[in-house]
Amino acid sequence: MRACVALLLVVVAGFFAEAATATTAQVKVCGTVVGAEWVFPGTGGKVSGKKYGVLANGVSCGFAKQWVVTLSGKKLAGKKAGASYPLAGGPPGYTCTANPDANGKVLAASCKSGKNYFTFGGRP
Repeated sequence: MRACVALLLVVVAGFFAEAATATTAQVKVCGTVVGAEWVFPGTGGKVSGKKYGVLANGVSCGFAKQWVVTLSGKKLAGKKAGASYPLAGGPPGYTCTANPDANGKVLAASCKSGKNYFTFGGRP
């Protein structure tokens, strides 16, 4: 169980690290928001939750959190753990990609428009 939580944190940290390297001075840590339930792949449902950690750059935390709630329950085109899939239904002008949870829904995602973006990932 601890190994699964550690792996989840690594996946989420990877999203956050990628986002933070672009323009660290403008990245805002927006805290957590409650969205759709996620189930971490390969845990038999033992690692799950409804909280998502959120980062934003060039957009308000309110904007980012609103979209996290909207996007968190979306079904992705595939369920392969660690793979990245297009995420439809994001803000106009944004391109979004996501990693699936065990059920093919969003576990972690990032949406970008120019230099502006927000990123989020499931938190235990």
